[in-house]
Amino acid sequence: MNPSRQARAWLPAALVFAAALAVRLGHVLALRESPYFARPVLDAETYYWAARALAAGEGWAEPVYWQPPGYPYFLAAILWVAGPGFLAPRLVQAVLGALTAALTCAIGTRVFGRAVGLGAGLAVALYGGLIYFDGELLAPSLAICLQMATLYCAMRAPEERGGLGWLAAGLLAGLTAVVNAPALVLLPVLAIAARRRAPWLLLGAVIAIAPVTLRNWSQGGELALISSNAGINLYLGNNPRSEATVAMRPGRDWQALVRAPRLHGVSGAVPASRFFVRRVVAYATSDPSGFLVLQARKLRLLLGGTEIPRNQEIYPARAWSPVLRALLWKVPWLAFPFGLLLPLAVIGLGVAWRHAPVLAASTVLLGLTVAAFFVTARYRAPLIPLLALFAAAAVRWAAVEARPGSRAIAGGVGLAAYLLANLGQGPMPRHMNLDAEQGLAHWLERAGRRDEALALYERLAREAPASFDAWYGVAQLATVLGQPAKAERALVMIRSLEPEFLDTALVLARVALDAGCGAEADTFARRAVALDSRSDLARTLLEQARALEATRPGGPPGGCPARVFVAPLPLAS
Repeated sequence: MNPSRQARAWLPAALVFAAALAVRLGHVLALRESPYFARPVLDAETYYWAARALAAGEGWAEPVYWQPPGYPYFLAAILWVAGPGFLAPRLVQAVLGALTAALTCAIGTRVFGRAVGLGAGLAVALYGGLIYFDGELLAPSLAICLQMATLYCAMRAPEERGGLGWLAAGLLAGLTAVVNAPALVLLPVLAIAARRRAPWLLLGAVIAIAPVTLRNWSQGGELALISSNAGINLYLGNNPRSEATVAMRPGRDWQALVRAPRLHGVSGAVPASRFFVRRVVAYATSDPSGFLVLQARKLRLLLGGTEIPRNQEIYPARAWSPVLRALLWKVPWLAFPFGLLLPLAVIGLGVAWRHAPVLAASTVLLGLTVAAFFVTARYRAPLIPLLALFAAAAVRWAAVEARPGSRAIAGGVGLAAYLLANLGQGPMPRHMNLDAEQGLAHWLERAGRRDEALALYERLAREAPASFDAWYGVAQLATVLGQPAKAERALVMIRSLEPEFLDTALVLARVALDAGCGAEADTFARRAVALDSRSDLARTLLEQARALEATRPGGPPGGCPARVFVAPLPLAS
């Protein structure tokens, strides 16, 4: 191909890249007004601090990776170059999101023709959910870009001499899995497509994944391929109380779940993962009908138009981003854009899968993998570029190739998919979820803005009086700020919510120590040790309580008047 023709061939992808980058930069710059821009919460906060430690040369804290480590290392590289901050990573991710749109255009052009490629690329460029994730310190932006680069290499590999094309595809597939482990399902699809050159593909994947596996073995002494959280994630979405477990956030219930393997005599990250897998198998075999109903419900969520949150609500971000206000919304009978994308993609899969069996198989397998665990917008996001390709193919088919009878059948299928995606989706949430706001309070506390953090914890406790974590925040900060009446009320609420929780005993022991009440502190610290004999903090508090009681038996002058100390927690028998 001569240079001018080659330039013209890449022109649609270049235009798509420019459009995608423009809207993403507009979103990121507007998002700076959000209080969460510089205060990421939950997984994003975990990624950020892990990246800060890596950039500072401190290494990884866990002997075995809990989550796939690819994104934290990527984030660390940005922070190492640009320094600590929250704008540079988002700008880099805006470029990645634009590259994803361009790759989608290139794949569509190669497989279906220029019109489909341009349509699919623009759909990805303007897809509100993808724009949102490109502005968050989370893995989808990097994972989806690597995924589409993998598929682009796989489309080109048969034209390459030798096996280098498949080696590159395997390397990219392995890197994708290091960022997003469920992407491993792409490997068997690509291996079948590679046929005799499959060893090259697998060699590339091994080159990418082996350093992670070897690090897990050398540091933790456990053979974990990528990370050790697969078992617990599978259990979260596959148990009789899956709605409650999926809704768990860091706090008392999550800590109790994480400790469950150890309480059953299971130690080690990989054995703990297998422990949860065995629980899922036990549930599926003991209640097969309930298990199948649950899978059907998750499949319904996968195909629904609502962007289901994982760490924080997505729709409230529209308040700060005009881009999202235009490109991510819900009205009665339409959850845009997924509610429009899905029916078109279903038609496209039906009429065009023979032209793109690798893309079709990848779409189906990735979707089933998401549903096998649990469904959120973040985990569904890698499907969007693939669905966009088939949606654009459906539009071209209907406009150019379809016969009247086929068009009528496809219209019926599309209508059924449209109703499935849009019926019963409900209104957009207007306020951020409780645990995200608690994360914001944590950031305020970390920044030394304790009065603001306490006020936020108090508001959350009023709005959700059953929130252990909100009352816990009130108790801690009120104690530090010298407001014993507030601390006392919060501690009473904590005990009423969860008297047997380890952190309840720990916070009560600490407050009793601060009040000079050695006997009460001893009672609470002993209870904490009984709940978790391995807790260094519990043993330290117990030693401090006994030392205090030895130096000042009977407590401070006037005794310990706080009601929280009147009825101490019962000791374990």
